[in-house]
Amino acid sequence: MIGVLTADFVLYHDLLQALHRRNVPFVSLSFDEPIPPSVEAVVTTERERHAIPFETVICRRRGQDMDTLIDRALVALHRKSANAEIVIGVDPGATPGVAIFDEGKALRRCTAASPFEAVSLIRSFVEKWGERNITIRVGHGARLVRNRMINMLRDLDTSIEIVDETSTTPPNTHDDIQAATAIALTPGKTVERRLSVEPKDGEIRDVQRRSRIASQDVTISRALAKQVLQGKIGMKDAIDRQRKK
Repeated sequence: MIGVLTADFVLYHDLLQALHRRNVPFVSLSFDEPIPPSVEAVVTTERERHAIPFETVICRRRGQDMDTLIDRALVALHRKSANAEIVIGVDPGATPGVAIFDEGKALRRCTAASPFEAVSLIRSFVEKWGERNITIRVGHGARLVRNRMINMLRDLDTSIEIVDETSTTPPNTHDDIQAATAIALTPGKTVERRLSVEPKDGEIRDVQRRSRIASQDVTISRALAKQVLQGKIGMKDAIDRQRKK
């Protein structure tokens, strides 16, 4: 368990909010009381480090955000070997699920607002933990979104795999985080080249069908549907453009 021990009120407040948001178990500590045996890592400030007689102490670095500070504490809890693998699972879609595991234990699980936001989160994490052995596993669904995300991550020094979600995700599951968790824990097929983001006829027709449902009065053109599928514009923008034609 993580222990929080600091007299810095701002850090204490912000850190506790982040820990609650991520559902990370923790305990608040006092300088006047001994650290309980259940605590495996203590988070504090660099200024207060000397006053804490404990082996595993994580100090907040200047300008470091709370999520990165929590990640460092969790990695300190989980790490048994410098070569231990970190796995990032991604359930691709309009709001991708992302699940990050270190030695099989969850570091972070969340839903991103968009594929671009998910890629930014993953890139940021990999850049911070680049010295570790990291594997990115992406579910095979949502082909074009999946391929765009993978292409945007291929320059990272990591292994990227595509996982067959039919063998990982329970039927009728619509939880992006649960799906990303299952994907993270299932080995897949390694991606060795840039993937196609050229829409297929069936995908274009499906977007046109969805535009009729969303707008109730127009069907967007194939060209606009293609742009939607390639992530260049959103459905609402495509419908608005079609109405102006």
